[in-house]
Amino acid sequence: MSLAEPEIITGRSALDAALVQSGVHVTRTSAAEVLHRAPRFFEQLRSGEPNVVVIDADGVSSLDVMALRWMFPAGVTPLVLVPSSPQECAELAQIAASAAKLIPGPVFLLLEGPVADAEAIVVPSDDHELVLIDPPPLDTAMLDDEEGELRVLSARVAMPIKGLLPGILDACPTDLGKPEWLVISFGVTALAAAEAVAVARSEGQRVNHLRLRQIWPLPEAELLRSLSGIKHTVMAERNLGQYALEIRRIAPEMPVVRAGRASGAVTSSQILHRLQTTPRCC
Repeated sequence: MSLAEPEIITGRSALDAALVQSGVHVTRTSAAEVLHRAPRFFEQLRSGEPNVVVIDADGVSSLDVMALRWMFPAGVTPLVLVPSSPQECAELAQIAASAAKLIPGPVFLLLEGPVADAEAIVVPSDDHELVLIDPPPLDTAMLDDEEGELRVLSARVAMPIKGLLPGILDACPTDLGKPEWLVISFGVTALAAAEAVAVARSEGQRVNHLRLRQIWPLPEAELLRSLSGIKHTVMAERNLGQYALEIRRIAPEMPVVRAGRASGAVTSSQILHRLQTTPRCC
């Protein structure tokens, strides 16, 4: 399927079309299988083989995002992108293909069922020109060969990529005043978060919403910019609250509460409840 003209298609169709056009090798796996296949993906990173790995999370009630972070040895963190709409399925597929060529190695696309099945008008976008920022020189003279290689690989994957927007901030309307709350979401939780934020704003609450497109490596610079001036943060996530712990790690003074349960979808009412009870809950 071509994306030459805007059309109503599913997220999965948009992603598939963009990947076919990219010409990059694509591997499809499930959330349950990806860890078993991680050694092969790590070998692709070592040998510089570009590959876009589409992780099908359809039917998964709870996502173990930390398992994705630690799938490679010695703290080498893969690049994991998460679309939250059919439009982003197309855009992030293009970006993943370009990034896989730049790194070079595997780049992961986490495709959740509700996003894959959603239908929307997908507007063709220009090719994304990405530039990999070279990591600073590493002194590996005192390390053995294996540890030195791991340090180099970790630095290569962790460096920011110019042209990749790791998150999109929906800022509170200026007529409400300076924002004090921040809701962070990614993937399928983004729609519920946007609905909750809209209701909170209609009630006069000053809330920003950060929708992450990159979850690993942790986009610290983007997160810290969004947290600046914020008093309370709600992390909407469909897992055990692991990402909220990451926010607390980089901003230890920030009160962070999690919206959602260990399994099942995160609802807008759950997020709104957290907004309405923060900071009394902290």
